Amino acid sequence: MTAWYRVYPGSALPRRLTTADVDYLDTAVRRAYGVFVDDPATGLELARATAASVLTRRGFDADEVLRPYRASPASDPGEILQALTSLAAAIDRIAVDGV
Repeated sequence: MTAWYRVYPGSALPRRLTTADVDYLDTAVRRAYGVFVDDPATGLELARATAASVLTRRGFDADEVLRPYRASPASDPGEILQALTSLAAAIDRIAVDGV
């Protein structure tokens, strides 16, 4: 199985996302965009929760990684969409770089 990884300073092992992780996250983000249409805040939270579960399982500090990708449920849908789009791009970067 292919794994994307990046070695972190001071770490003996790389942190990895497997191909299955990446596929799962891609599917989750697509679903989150679908939910966004009816409930923007829930769509973003779905994407964040799914990403957090995968990242935590693979040894990432999910709170730190996902901190920038938040929006209040009362936020404008445009602001929530921007956070969701940024989160999707971050997931793509994590899959390739491990960051």
